[in-house]
Formats: sequence, structure tokens, C-alpha cells
Amino acid sequence: MTFECDKCGICCQHIDSIPQLKEFDSGNGRCIYLSENNLCEIYLDRPEICNVEKMYELYFKGEISEEEYICQNKMGCSKLKTKYLRN
Repeated sequence: MTFECDKCGICCQHIDSIPQLKEFDSGNGRCIYLSENNLCEIYLDRPEICNVEKMYELYFKGEISEEEYICQNKMGCSKLKTKYLRN
């Protein structure tokens, strides 16, 4: 099971509240590696926290099912879209 990303870029435009991504913040919450067409310029070497599948394997596999983890990530994505696409 994989997380289907539609590449809207919203999560990468609002990283200022994620301590693990502080060094990637351009100063306005936008990741310095997010291209103009919403693609990650370091996708193959992106931080663990940006990789849904890797985070599951490393930190959540023993806690919840992969299906539930993906579902929770989809809900988080949906909440970000609702919050930032309204404004």
C-alpha cells in the first residue's frame, strides 16, 4: 500500500511548524527544495519525515496497520488542503 500524492505542494509550502524540517525552510514556510511546478528537487534523498512509507517502516509499523497509517496521512493531507485552499 502506498500514499498517493497528487503533488499539490501544500505540505511543502507550510513546513515552518515541523522542527525536523527547520533547515529546509526558506524563511516563509516553503521548502527550499520545492520547485515551481510543486516537485521535490531532492525527492530520492528527501528527509525521512517527507517519506510516508519510510516513516511507517521506521516508526509506526509496530503500532498501527499500514492501511490505518496511510488513511491517517490522507486525512492530514485533506485537512491541509481544506485549511490552505480556502484562503
